[in-house]
Amino acid sequence: MSSATHPTDFEQKGVRLSRGLISIPLRYGNNPSEVISLALALLEVNYNPALLSNDLWTSLTDEAEKILALSDFLSPVGAPFRRIFAVKGLTPRAPRNWDGVARQFRESKLLMKVLENWTSLFFYDMLVPMMAKGRTPTPSEGGSTARRKQMSLKKLLIQRDGWISPVGKMMDECAPPEVSPVRRGYGGVTLQAAHIVPFSANGHSLLRKMLAKFVGQDMEGLLTGESINDPSNALLLDALTHTAFGLFKFSVECQDDRYFFRKFAPNRKLPSEASRSVARPLPLLCNLRHAIGRVLWASGAAENIAKPLADEDELKDGHMEGDYWHRRELRALPGLDELAIDGQDDTEDLYTEERNRASSRHTIVT
Repeated sequence: MSSATHPTDFEQKGVRLSRGLISIPLRYGNNPSEVISLALALLEVNYNPALLSNDLWTSLTDEAEKILALSDFLSPVGAPFRRIFAVKGLTPRAPRNWDGVARQFRESKLLMKVLENWTSLFFYDMLVPMMAKGRTPTPSEGGSTARRKQMSLKKLLIQRDGWISPVGKMMDECAPPEVSPVRRGYGGVTLQAAHIVPFSANGHSLLRKMLAKFVGQDMEGLLTGESINDPSNALLLDALTHTAFGLFKFSVECQDDRYFFRKFAPNRKLPSEASRSVARPLPLLCNLRHAIGRVLWASGAAENIAKPLADEDELKDGHMEGDYWHRRELRALPGLDELAIDGQDDTEDLYTEERNRASSRHTIVT
């Protein structure tokens, strides 16, 4: 995708994050560091580095003027990041080192514009909708059809995972008497179905397009129609953990058919489910979200997007104290911290048969 095919002037572009009646402006590309940080994160920690490297390479070399600008400081003509050089076998032109290349790149308005256009597509059409719309609506927030679908999905997730959420270890308030909470104070909450890729992707064609570019495969069949509400695109979480999940405070990664809790901190394996008759989280969707989380935090984009969302929530909730959102986040995370510190046995992971002893205690919802 070249800048020639994307004429929007991103210096003037902004989006408005809208949830309900309040709309908050959000702008990207205010300085070169912001652009370069996101480009580096996309190239270094994304789902398919070679794919995005080649995509950026095409944008950087589709015009003779760009090639001439690159040839001033790269030998042979190349691109500004190690990930692309690994693919193309390029090195800085002597006597420059990589720091010199970065400085030279920042000074080129032409090449910086290519980077800004390229990264802006991912920022506005993938990162923002994934984070701003990341929390699944609760049944009380939707119409009757939405409520029925959410309750049906939750029943399937309880059938798969049992009455205790895999992350957060909270017990649903409707659990039968024979089910006991993991620890005191961890019972009696309403567990929720949390979409791995937001439900809004069903009606967001640009988001699906950018996710397909990010992973290198078509996403239409997975994220449209009934598939968006399939158990393979959902986790069972309590409300506060659901909020943290929507803000990419943690993710679930799948390796060799085993699922792991990733807090972007010490890693823990997750406990297994009560039943294997319901589809497990799809590894592609788990790892896609995990990669997006890494890009968000490695580039600093997470803080950029979270701030206007925090301001919006303060206004909607009637709170104007500066630390209100921070306090809410802290209340959402203690369960995650405990899981990371003294979680389940490390020999266990999510969705294996090792928890058969527990499945006999879980009543299946019908």
